[in-house]
Amino acid sequence: MQLTEREFHTPHSSSALGPTVIRRPLRARPRSRAQALLLVLRAGATPALMMPVMVGAVLGWWETGVVHWGNLLLALLGITTTGWGMAALWEVHDYARSQRLGSQRLGTKTSLEGLSAGFDILERRLLTLAQVRDLGRILLLIAGASTLCLALWAGWPILFFSGLSFVTIGAVIVLPLRFGHRGWGLSEGALWLSLGVLPLLTGYYGQTGVIGLLPTAVAGALGLFSVLLFFNYNAIHYRRDWLIHKRTLVVNLGQARALDASALLMVLSHVALLLVVTLSGLPLWGLIALAALPVGLGVFARLDRDHLTPDAVWRVYASSVHAAWLTGLLFCVGLALDRLL
Repeated sequence: MQLTEREFHTPHSSSALGPTVIRRPLRARPRSRAQALLLVLRAGATPALMMPVMVGAVLGWWETGVVHWGNLLLALLGITTTGWGMAALWEVHDYARSQRLGSQRLGTKTSLEGLSAGFDILERRLLTLAQVRDLGRILLLIAGASTLCLALWAGWPILFFSGLSFVTIGAVIVLPLRFGHRGWGLSEGALWLSLGVLPLLTGYYGQTGVIGLLPTAVAGALGLFSVLLFFNYNAIHYRRDWLIHKRTLVVNLGQARALDASALLMVLSHVALLLVVTLSGLPLWGLIALAALPVGLGVFARLDRDHLTPDAVWRVYASSVHAAWLTGLLFCVGLALDRLL
């Protein structure tokens, strides 16, 4: 990165060489504590967060014709509470880190994105740091309890999948390693594994009791959407992450180039799914999932790369959320049509 700190503190429009300074909040101020909590937990991405488990379960049903509803519900509860809990703890970590840096880098205002995330909720004292931290811990305890129950019902490999997922995602920011700060795709790779591949394998194993190459290949392809979600979320907070020394891949690339990479990753994720369906013996009905590609790419056609606005970057993130859950849903519909017709 060749940008200087002065450039980050100088108010100017976003370009290929600098970040956007946001002059108005991306979201309206929450009217209740419940709305503030939803922002902290990134609840808007919940359907996309749950989709790997759903795809794994439907893939297992397509192969066996049997649905274990209890296992599916426990797996969904586990991935949802894990995602919510880690989101809360990430916001706590980022806010605490900004406070430690204090006036050395951030001056009197640490939040530079408006009311768009839990970081901003904490700064404006809509929720206290202790409340968000305790909520994150409680959610992770619920995730652990649901995982233990699922392991008792479905088998011990569930503990391996969920345990590896928890350790990997925790090491990104929360645990002492914190390799998510080291940049160049380390955190993105961890998210691909922990929130994409392993949850899909958990959903599949909960239905079949076995693991094979087919679910692993599907997980590898659809796991790219988990990377895309967090990659685009980091694009919103590009300026703040740079200031708190959080070297995400977006920070290393720069916001404009990162959005180019986002569009490329959207295409590659669908290409990977196309290859898995055509080469693995899955029904061609699964290709209807490719219909979600215009949802993910449409926003880039209206994007002015040289004059990025806060709302434009937020729309890129929102479109990736919609594309992720819609792709998974259509893939499940394709499997269901093949099974039922």
